Amino acid sequence: MQSLRLSAGDLVLDGDELVLVDGAAEQAQCVRITLGTNREEWFLDPDLGIRFETFLGKGLSQEEMIEELRQGIHQLDFIDTVDEISISQDPKTRKQLITFMATTTDGETLNQEVELDGIGSNGL
Repeated sequence: MQSLRLSAGDLVLDGDELVLVDGAAEQAQCVRITLGTNREEWFLDPDLGIRFETFLGKGLSQEEMIEELRQGIHQLDFIDTVDEISISQDPKTRKQLITFMATTTDGETLNQEVELDGIGSNGL
């Protein structure tokens, strides 16, 4: 499958041609989009994304955040299992680095890092 390549939420052009992405790069882009979308905010698919409130405030539960990320990643049709998830947080900048390993339905391993900047602004 192919998708339009995005950078910082904008379409990528090569001259006057749209750039396409496929394979592992497309899968990684799909994960970044899903984890960077607040559930119930996109009118075309209100079930897409994760609940940002799980990652905001004080006294955050690492287990709840990991489960929310797991559920978000599992929304993607090409994901079979989510094998590992870790979160590194910087409370001063409010940036969170999400690292995960998943197995696709094709049996391939997908290792990905997604930075959530103040949650939701993920620099696609």
